[in-house]
Amino acid sequence: MGKGRKKIPTKLKAIQGTTEKSREVKNEMQVDLCLSIPDAPELLSEIGKGEWLKVTNQLFNLQMLHTVDLRLVEAYCNEIALYIECEIELRKNGRIDNFMNTNGELVRSQAKPFIKIKNDALNNAIKLATQFGLTPVARASISAPTVNNNTQINNYFD
Repeated sequence: MGKGRKKIPTKLKAIQGTTEKSREVKNEMQVDLCLSIPDAPELLSEIGKGEWLKVTNQLFNLQMLHTVDLRLVEAYCNEIALYIECEIELRKNGRIDNFMNTNGELVRSQAKPFIKIKNDALNNAIKLATQFGLTPVARASISAPTVNNNTQINNYFD
């Protein structure tokens, strides 16, 4: 028999308006919110750092950026950057490798390895993005908290 429904954190239930005393988890793990938007990790490429700023700003403004999640956000940003970098490479150098024999005749053609790398990176990014509500389907199932000051400008002066 299956394990039943996937457990939803109490805070998320409160945000969605579906909390019930009978379904509350006793001693639920609580993690710290980030008090400020952290700098992008040095490991990330320029594309990854741009994605980091976009995602961390959004999650911070929604009060959903937690310190324990930062490595997962980093992994998401790295996967998105890898996807974009592979796509740039494929557009520059083509998507097919042609192999010729010594007479210059085409022996075979195959897709470049960057295609597999790009597709794997996108799949990994989607899996991670779902954890943070960064996909349209994931967002549809989350009711975000009400935040009065929901812009970077308002957070700038804090």
